[in-house]
Parts: sequence; structure tokens; C-alpha cells
Amino acid sequence: MRRIFILLGMAVLLCSAVSYGQKEAPKRWKFDVSLGAAFNSGNVENLDLKNAGAVGRNDSLLSFDLGYKLVYSQQNGKETNKGIKGGAKVDFFQYDRWSPFVAMEFITNKHKGYDYKVSALSGVKFRILSKSDTCDYSVSCAFMFDRVDYTPEENKLNDRNYRLSLRPKMRQRVGQVLTLRAHAFYQPSLEDFGDYIMDCFGAVEVKVTSHFHIGFNVECEYRSEVPTDDYKHRDLYSEVVLGLRF
Repeated sequence: MRRIFILLGMAVLLCSAVSYGQKEAPKRWKFDVSLGAAFNSGNVENLDLKNAGAVGRNDSLLSFDLGYKLVYSQQNGKETNKGIKGGAKVDFFQYDRWSPFVAMEFITNKHKGYDYKVSALSGVKFRILSKSDTCDYSVSCAFMFDRVDYTPEENKLNDRNYRLSLRPKMRQRVGQVLTLRAHAFYQPSLEDFGDYIMDCFGAVEVKVTSHFHIGFNVECEYRSEVPTDDYKHRDLYSEVVLGLRF
């Protein structure tokens, strides 16, 4: 962990010496690639590597985002974590106060009990406050359908579920080089509100150049129901990320 804080400290010092030119015009296309190291506790307890990528396009009528996250690690020749998470989202009239959207998500990670999990969402986002290149605060509400193939052959959960998905989200730039990001999902089952998923994410991002950034991310997921008692309810991830954005 000491190397992580040293790396972040060097990034902040480097950024303080970087000068910025005039403000660039907004770009419709955006690309993001990152590589990070993470320490996990919960169902997976080890040090591993992560890779993520995203592509998106924005305009006043329609925007879409495609993204993925990969994680893999092994210890003493034995696989300890292997997961893929991907998704696609389409927003309509995203710059309006109210913005409807549709989305698809895919997860596979046998160490968390999923051979695969596919989710379809449809809902609406309410934009609370938004200023270009400065801040963006919003909340969204969606109807969600899950189709899951659990890793254990014998488990206590249904392979289909209908959920409500509530999500507050924020992005706030602080000064010229620092950006704070956070979002949280609360997803109770419509059949049993005691069956819910909570996923909270926070990030501190330091801009080094116009395309390169370094960040520190923390994510905590809690599942009130797990396939069997062999799995834990909580997973905590923390990582340092080196990223390119253009």
C-alpha cells in the first residue's frame, strides 16, 4: 500500500507543474482505457490486476456508452479471481432535465457465485445540477430484470428476479487537476424487499496531462442474499488506476 500512496503523491506533484492551455471544445466521441492494481477482501482476498475500457458518443438527442472491466489473478499457480463485467447504455435527450435510458449489463465471476448474470434495465434520469467541465449531479430510477446462472448446482436463489434500481451519481471537479466521482446503486427485489443489492463506488482522479490521469478507486458491494453459505455477503475493492482518455 505504501507504493500506492507514493505513486499518488508523485502524480499530484507532477500535476502542479503542468500548465494548461485554452479550454477545448467538447468532443462527441470519448475513449477511456485503464490499468490498475487492487487489494480485495471478501469472497476474494488477494492482490490482482484490472483492465477496463470504454467508448461513448454524446450529442443533444442520443448518447451511448459501451464498457468492460476485466480482472484476473492467481496465487501459487492457482486461480484466485477471474471476472468480466460489461455493459451498454443508451440515453435519450441526455442534456434535458429528464432523460430516459435503456441499458444491458453482463457479469461472470465464479468466485462470487455467478457463471453469468445478465440484466436489462429501463428507466429515467433526473439531472439535479450540471455545469460543463465542472460538475454533474443526478439521480435515476429504473426497472430491472435479472437472469442468473449460479455456479453452485444447489442454491437457494431464483435464477430470475425483478428489481427496482435507484442510483444517485455525482462528478465534481476541484481546481484544475482534481475530480471527485461517486455513485451508489440500491436494487431491492420487487418480490421480496429483504433481497437487495447495494453497490457504492468512489474515485479520486488526478489529471496529469490532457490525456493521462491517475486515480484511486474504492468500491463496496453488499448482497443480502448469496447462493450458498460458502459465499460472503460483502466484497470490497480498492485500486490505483493509470488511465488514458482521448
